[in-house]
Amino acid sequence: MKSLLTLPIGKRKFSPAQLKSYWLVCLITVLFSPPSWAQQYVSLEQAVQTALQNNLGIKAAAYQVEYFREVKKTSTDVGKLSALWMHGQYNSIYQDNNVTLLQTIPFPTALSSQLQLGKDQVTGAEINLQSVRNDLVFEVKSVYYQLLYLESLKKLLQSQDSLYSDFAKASTTRYSAGESKWLEKTTAETQWMEVQNQERQNESDILISETHLQALLKSESAVVAAGVLSKRELPPEMDAASLSGNPHLNYLKQQVVISEQARKVEGNRILPDISVGYFIQSLTGLQNVNGQDVFFNRSKHFQGFELGLAIPLWVTPQLAKVRAAARHEDMIQKNAEYYQTTLTSAYTQALQELDKNLSSLGYYESSALQNAGLILQQAHKAYKSGEIGYLEYLQSLKNAIGIKTNYLQILNQYNQSVLKIEFLLGKF
Repeated sequence: MKSLLTLPIGKRKFSPAQLKSYWLVCLITVLFSPPSWAQQYVSLEQAVQTALQNNLGIKAAAYQVEYFREVKKTSTDVGKLSALWMHGQYNSIYQDNNVTLLQTIPFPTALSSQLQLGKDQVTGAEINLQSVRNDLVFEVKSVYYQLLYLESLKKLLQSQDSLYSDFAKASTTRYSAGESKWLEKTTAETQWMEVQNQERQNESDILISETHLQALLKSESAVVAAGVLSKRELPPEMDAASLSGNPHLNYLKQQVVISEQARKVEGNRILPDISVGYFIQSLTGLQNVNGQDVFFNRSKHFQGFELGLAIPLWVTPQLAKVRAAARHEDMIQKNAEYYQTTLTSAYTQALQELDKNLSSLGYYESSALQNAGLILQQAHKAYKSGEIGYLEYLQSLKNAIGIKTNYLQILNQYNQSVLKIEFLLGKF
């Protein structure tokens, strides 16, 4: 006799208690199974906002801003107050007390330059945050549009699969009926398998891009692009002057400001420090007051103030620091100039790439796509009616499908070139 566990579900005989336990196990399995199958459909705007909210690079750049804001508060640090208590026979044989307070303050010019450096560093960190945001948004948009392209290509490959499947079936039927040769049948089957191979590659490419997008969004579930591939609008302002909005260029320019201010700070450290002091003490003994000797005990306090300058006697090391800061400033300045030259060149190339893709896109949209549809339609009819042979039909399919495939590639390249221009202009 077979055990109930080895019988198909439909043939098992469950008691009410067993049936209840069975459905309970099924419910628990569904509720607590790993959500590996879960998918999250996101629009481009949602993808960008999610990435900006979750990306660790953005959070690190934001922490850097907070760091320099705290560092700026240290710019007014004047050091510790020195408090000295003295007791003993420093005035006479009597025991006396002395309390001295002394504070050394950097020269006001040095203090103000240090404060300005702190402000410039905060500004630099804020601009760096914008630069990191620009990089991330560009990468998210680029991957997202790549996904839209791959999904459109998937649909095109599926339509090719259907066409070549019909072609292969028709060739097999014709071969079985003795109306065609083995070469036609084999060619049709080979073309069909080739399309199926392209579909598998496309699925792998989609998975790779989805994984990339999921990482950028720091999402726990798989991310699927919810949009449809379309032509992206150009930015409203595309002149070379708009490159001034590039965040990384502005960051490098701000680094020049910071290095210049750092040189001023080192130069101002040569200036003397100011010492301000206050003392209160007892002077036990006889003191001449208005021509008469008066005895003062330790309860009588005498007080006064001190003011002095701390002048550096050996300035050679500090002068070397000033020269080193100047060389660092020159280096940062040249880096900024080099990046600006590179940015201008990259922008010119991006515009040229855009013009090239726009011209090709116009060709496909104006006539090629429409002709491809007519070719497919007429070739299919002619082949079924026997007006053309399989070689002509196959060549017509390849030409029409090639036009549609090339159009998708050009559209994707056009969108990517628009995204590159937006990135260079800092329009995120």
